[in-house]
Amino acid sequence: MQNRMTLRLLLLILCAAINTFAQTEPHGGTVPGPPTKPKETTTPKAPAAPRRTGALDRIDGKWWTTGNGFGDSELILTQNGANITGVINWADGRTGTLNGTLVGKRLQHTWTSANGDGGAGWLELSWANFLGGPWKNARVKDGSWTLNRIEGQWCLNGDRKRPRTVSHDAKGELSIVTEDGTRYGGNMEGPYFWLDNGGDRMKGDMFYKGNKLTFPNGSFWTWCGR
Repeated sequence: MQNRMTLRLLLLILCAAINTFAQTEPHGGTVPGPPTKPKETTTPKAPAAPRRTGALDRIDGKWWTTGNGFGDSELILTQNGANITGVINWADGRTGTLNGTLVGKRLQHTWTSANGDGGAGWLELSWANFLGGPWKNARVKDGSWTLNRIEGQWCLNGDRKRPRTVSHDAKGELSIVTEDGTRYGGNMEGPYFWLDNGGDRMKGDMFYKGNKLTFPNGSFWTWCGR
């Protein structure tokens, strides 16, 4: 009887030892569990390239101005970085000055005439040859004016081999020279371009977005630069 009990005890000790051995590695390591997936790594994205914007056209040079309460005039702008100064020559003989700052495409400005009149406002550069915006002073609360870049090169029917060199004075009188040296004239009446060509007088309608002048005979001029 005692021998059987001793045998049972030995069997229990042996089973316990086998169970412990099955759960351990040599040198005390634990049995490895199922393999784990390595953490996925992501390649950092390169910073987005800056958006390219077209170079802003300089606004210095001569402009023909019209507007509510402002009057027809010639405005000659000088640009020094963001600082803008100008000389105003009205068609009625008055003169004045303009001072402003160009931020983006907007010119914040003040202007003063020789007789003490003046105003303040802004002008927006919408296309290469057009500025427009509101102004006000103590007398005028809802003034507005536009600047047209008339002086420069215009190409007949878009052909750069057939440029028209155009200039104007403070009264809006036009001087036009063709590619072969032929000269003729015209004039500005407010925002309208009138062309005198060999006795024919044609009105040019300006399409600002396309920098284009169109005439009743089907011809057109496109802006070619200064």
